[in-house]
Amino acid sequence: MRFQAKKEARPPVKGEKAYNRFVSPALLLLAFSLTVAAQQNTRFPSFSVSSGTPLLSTIPSTGSVVAQGGNYSVPLPDGRTLWLLNNIWAGELKPGGQAEVWGIVDGAAALSPSTSPYSQAGTLSYVSDEHDWPLPLLSGDLKEYSQVRKFWPRSGTCAAGKCRVFYSIMHNFGPEPYDYFRVGQGVAFSDNPAGPYTKARLGGRYSLWNDIEPAFGSALWYDEDGWVYVYGRSVQAPGEYGAELARVKPEDLEAREKYYYYSIDAATEPWTRDVSEASAVMEEMPDEFSVSYNAWLKSYLAVYYDAEGARVVARQARYPWGPWEAPAALLTCAKTEYCFGAKEQAGFAADGGAKIFITLEKKNAPYIYEVAFK
Repeated sequence: MRFQAKKEARPPVKGEKAYNRFVSPALLLLAFSLTVAAQQNTRFPSFSVSSGTPLLSTIPSTGSVVAQGGNYSVPLPDGRTLWLLNNIWAGELKPGGQAEVWGIVDGAAALSPSTSPYSQAGTLSYVSDEHDWPLPLLSGDLKEYSQVRKFWPRSGTCAAGKCRVFYSIMHNFGPEPYDYFRVGQGVAFSDNPAGPYTKARLGGRYSLWNDIEPAFGSALWYDEDGWVYVYGRSVQAPGEYGAELARVKPEDLEAREKYYYYSIDAATEPWTRDVSEASAVMEEMPDEFSVSYNAWLKSYLAVYYDAEGARVVARQARYPWGPWEAPAALLTCAKTEYCFGAKEQAGFAADGGAKIFITLEKKNAPYIYEVAFK
């Protein structure tokens, strides 16, 4: 990490007034060292975790849904919950847990009649056609190479009568089911949570960020300061991935020119309009993760699956840009469970953040867990 003399003009944290003063490199380095030392001495609170509850529900005319991925929930003002899904595998489960898949719908959505985390399992109503077959959330046309393109929802929000969804544009390069790579990142919007959704355009293209720019929308959250903070996974070096941070006003989510990016190298302020100046705020991040502010912990909380350690972890930070504490394990997975995509569903948090709810895929099927801090 590099340090330089600059004016620090970050937004205030809850309960803290904004400041703007000259900081010398020596004092900045000392403050950083003290902050890191204090965080390393901060013990992650004790907690208990419930046994996971399957989130699957069935489609009557097409059989059981056997798998779905990339789950992100959006509580709606009318008391329902919108679920954004990377994919739905429709088919049936055979004896012994083997799945016979009849079809895969990429980038879909479902609605639950409740915003209670305890009422989600088995209640999802998929956005479907007249034959009850799930519909893609975002459809393509021939100009968009729809034969080899997938649109995978990452996160979203519904407010002020409008829903917005961040999605990854995935391109096929081989015959296997997972032979896809990201070629861009976009935002779609709709007046109806179930859609149809319209892709925002940047000039003549529908990717707001290209394949070498961060995948903004990996995680997002609203803050009381009136900004939406949006994280994006990015390549830091060959085989090394981190997360970078942007912020934007809620009404401007589909307008790339309205975004600011957090940078430790900016000459005057830490927020810049130039995405190439954005700095990594978290290291070793997967495609799927979450960030939220937890009032009970009095800190920001990141949740994700650590594939190397085969565990679901949580990290805390005083500021949304860090520095982040060392990961604390919430759950562990056996290799045979093929775990993936852990994240907190922040809209379900209860008791002022003393209870949170996370989703995790095991054997390509999602489960929801309650984590209760003590």
